[in-house]
Amino acid sequence: MRGLLITLVCLTVAAPASAKTYNGMAFAGPAISGDSVAWGTVYSDGSGAVKVDGRIVARFEAPVGEGRDRGFGGVPGAIGFSPTRLVYALADSRNLPGGDGDSGASALEVTPMLSSGGGPFTNPLPCTGPYVSTAVDGDTVLIGVSTQPPCAGVYLDGRKISDVSPCQVRIAGPYIAWREGTCGGSQRLVVADRTTGTVLATFSAPSLRRAWGPFDLDEQGNVVAAQGDGVVAFSLADPKPRVLATKTWSSTVATAGGRAAFISTDADYGPHRLLLVDLDGKVLKRLERYGKRRWPEGEIALTDRWVAWSVKRTIYDHPTGPGNVFLKQL
Repeated sequence: MRGLLITLVCLTVAAPASAKTYNGMAFAGPAISGDSVAWGTVYSDGSGAVKVDGRIVARFEAPVGEGRDRGFGGVPGAIGFSPTRLVYALADSRNLPGGDGDSGASALEVTPMLSSGGGPFTNPLPCTGPYVSTAVDGDTVLIGVSTQPPCAGVYLDGRKISDVSPCQVRIAGPYIAWREGTCGGSQRLVVADRTTGTVLATFSAPSLRRAWGPFDLDEQGNVVAAQGDGVVAFSLADPKPRVLATKTWSSTVATAGGRAAFISTDADYGPHRLLLVDLDGKVLKRLERYGKRRWPEGEIALTDRWVAWSVKRTIYDHPTGPGNVFLKQL
């Protein structure tokens, strides 16, 4: 797939103060690189696109055939973005017939698609899988393929460094990390050396109820992770978890520059606020307020200078929006 340019479209509907606002909600991402933001979106006709600052850089057509669907896989981690690399996870699914002739199950195949230096998107691995997660930092690309051997593994610039079947991968500074086990609640979170792949630390979940959910790490070795219903922070230097919040909408978290971002819940355990906190849980900014027609979509992205997120501006069950992506300078 090659890049296509379109005119940038901005909306001002309920835009947070001083935030850049883009049309189209994020089914994958958003992800930040420098002052730019990338995300993947899906249209009502079943086609989709990857956008950078509102420009289409990759497009896929709707699948042909009954019971087929196409979109993005591996959220969190369905898109990775840097000045020289852009990678996303393309998911194709098809319904399988059940024993009574009805559609009872589906088959899912997810393909990592990588563009280097603005070139065409291709699969950098000899593998696909039912779940693929990505992460990018500079020229380094980390891909996790969750499937059966021999394809299962963590791949660093195309080289397999672990045979585990990960459900999320992350990269920051000298570190890479991944979650092992089921994506609904992983039992192990692993941090390794970015250059060699040598495991530096393994953090085990204290119980099934308090398993690891989505996580992020920064260049200093700080980790912020969903755990059970809440969010905790710890580090390689100080592995004892600190509780940042006990009740959260824990589908996405982010950390950078000694701060963390996550979504708090209201009295009915629905999404309430997008919060920026320090690593002791002190609230620094309230970035977004959710409601019946403002739902979180995709992920939170955070750097030292920027935060990005996406909102669906309709009821929760509406499949494609409308929505917006926001990029706010901190």
